[in-house]
Amino acid sequence: MKRILLIFAGLLIMLFGCQQNDTTDENADKNNDETTNEEVQEKPNQNEENNKADEENENQVDLSKYFKPDNTTAYFLGDGIEYSTYTEKTVYLSDEYIGTLVDNGGITMMFIYKISDDQIDIIYREPVEEVPPAEPTFPEKAELDSMESIEIYLKTPFEIGTTFDKWTIVETDITMETPYKTFEHVFVIEEKGEDYINKKYFVEGYGEIKTEFIMNTDQDEEYIVTSTLEKIENH
Repeated sequence: MKRILLIFAGLLIMLFGCQQNDTTDENADKNNDETTNEEVQEKPNQNEENNKADEENENQVDLSKYFKPDNTTAYFLGDGIEYSTYTEKTVYLSDEYIGTLVDNGGITMMFIYKISDDQIDIIYREPVEEVPPAEPTFPEKAELDSMESIEIYLKTPFEIGTTFDKWTIVETDITMETPYKTFEHVFVIEEKGEDYINKKYFVEGYGEIKTEFIMNTDQDEEYIVTSTLEKIENH
């Protein structure tokens, strides 16, 4: 009899253990199902965020491409006034800052541009003293970091109607012939005054390739001054 009781107790223990395992397995399966459902619900959101990030990266413009190449001098051929012919030396100071030295034979101007995600700002614009044969020295990065924007030079998107400061994008995807070469996909920004219009022509890989100043005189005639890219030299 004692032996039968022991066997029965053993069966109860085995049965209880099996029930516990079954319950544990059921709970585990249930938890796995819930986790899987949560993951399925989370994945579309994650995919949506990833797709949005990819789209933003695709749409983001590399604004450093709207300057001449580093350590080059561009020559602009002028028409309409003596000082419309000039040279422009471009120096990449960092990933964020680009400097230029513009010499029209009468004065040399130093410009420094700051590049952000969606626009380019002019943060420095001053004449430099002639110190030949030495080159003018650009400010150090710490000093550049403390400078504020003087005006917006360019702003995305490069679409007709985009405005910034006094400028508006008025044309896109045009063809422009210059003494240097014929450019495709050029866009034009315009500033209008009471009796004048300023235009600048830009293209990816070179930046500004032509400027045009048109003034209406008292005799209802147009006075036009242009500067157009003629050649580029590497240093």
